[in-house]
Amino acid sequence: MIMRVSPAANRRCLEQALGMLDRLTDHAYARRRGDWAPVGAQFRHVLEHYQCFLDGLAGRRIDYDARPRDPCLESSRTAARLATEAVIARLEELEADTSDCSVLVQMQTATTSGDPEWSASSLARELQFLVSHTVHHFALIKLLLADELALDPDFGTAPSTLAHGQARHRESSDAVSPVPMRD
Repeated sequence: MIMRVSPAANRRCLEQALGMLDRLTDHAYARRRGDWAPVGAQFRHVLEHYQCFLDGLAGRRIDYDARPRDPCLESSRTAARLATEAVIARLEELEADTSDCSVLVQMQTATTSGDPEWSASSLARELQFLVSHTVHHFALIKLLLADELALDPDFGTAPSTLAHGQARHRESSDAVSPVPMRD
């Protein structure tokens, strides 16, 4: 089956992150808040999933555990911005790909070591996973920054939640309000 694969939602998420990076200081980006991983660590985790995805496409083997865990991405907004822009550029190259190619994916699901387990997936499914994973971490970032920075209301909100809210808004504005009767 041939279908159009579009990473547009992935790019939108990462473009939101660029706005966040522009509004933070390196200190706020890298600072630990209680027991939570810093914003920088959360974002590095997201970026490196995208990097693993993109790096694995040529061989159609995506290993999400092959993340380098680069400390520069956790502490430097400049490094994070450059890496984000590079990921967005690479995602834009996928627009020309019209095949929903199959891939093998590996992600450790247990703490015990053993042989990696590879699962069948598709390019489209992995793009969906990455949006979900990104939104999840962005929601955590939004909570971490709640007392310091007002982020876009859509930041860290699932596309399905946004669509549901828009549909409810349309329904309520389309509903005819009853006219009160007078005696």
